[in-house]
Amino acid sequence: MTVEIPSEFQRFVNQVIGSGSYQTESEVVGDALRLLQQRRQRIEELRREIQPALDRLDRGEGIELKNEEELDAFFEDIKTRGRARLAAEPAG
Repeated sequence: MTVEIPSEFQRFVNQVIGSGSYQTESEVVGDALRLLQQRRQRIEELRREIQPALDRLDRGEGIELKNEEELDAFFEDIKTRGRARLAAEPAG
């Protein structure tokens, strides 16, 4: 398979080959494709992780914060509980 690389990317490919980071265009493209594949996998993982929260919201199980003061209080409560959990953890 032959792939035509747009000129703006070709310059970059030439730079990274010239720097010694890669030996060939195929190595550069292969690494780029691996990164794209990892990114897509991570996006799917994130979707799976947030889906339960989205489902709870769909069931009306979320909380509604009506103004900035309620939002600030919500985050302060999270920080307070987090600090308490950290303080309760054994040192080490």
